[in-house]
Amino acid sequence: MATVASDVAPAVVSLTAQTKASDERLRKSVISRPMPKLLFVTVPTDVVLNKDGKVRFPGSEAAVGKLQEKGWDVEVVDPTWPKPLELAKDGGYDAILVSTYKAVPRSRDAASMLSRMQETPVSTVGVLQKDEAFRTMAPTVNVLKGISELPFPG
Repeated sequence: MATVASDVAPAVVSLTAQTKASDERLRKSVISRPMPKLLFVTVPTDVVLNKDGKVRFPGSEAAVGKLQEKGWDVEVVDPTWPKPLELAKDGGYDAILVSTYKAVPRSRDAASMLSRMQETPVSTVGVLQKDEAFRTMAPTVNVLKGISELPFPG
C-alpha cells in the first residue's frame, strides 16, 4: 500500500494545485469585471403614484439605489441640453435611462435626441403607454413601465 499511496500523493498535490490556480483565475475574472455604466437623465423627483395609489416611480434617489442594487454604476445628469449628449458621447455608458416624470418636454426631447445622435441604447420611464406621439418622435427608445424593466447588458 505504501507504493500506491506514494503514487497517488503527487497526483493529489498536482490536482490540488490546479484547483487552487483555477479558483484564483475565477476569482480574478469575477472581481475584475466592471459594473455596467448607466447614464440616468432626470431631475429630482419625489415618489409618483398611479391613479390607484400604487407607486409608479419610487423617486429619483430611490431609483438610483434600486439601479445600484441591480449592479449598475449610475451617473445622474439633468436633461438640459446638450449636457446629456456630451456625457453620452464621452462616458462609455452601457445604457441611458431617461425619466420623464418631471420637466416633461425637456426630458422627452433629451430621450429623442439621444436616441438619434449617439449609439448607446436609450430607455425611458414615465412615458404613458398610450403616448403614440412620443413613439413616433422616438421610435428607437425603449419605453419601460418601471425601472425594474431596464435590461441588464451582457
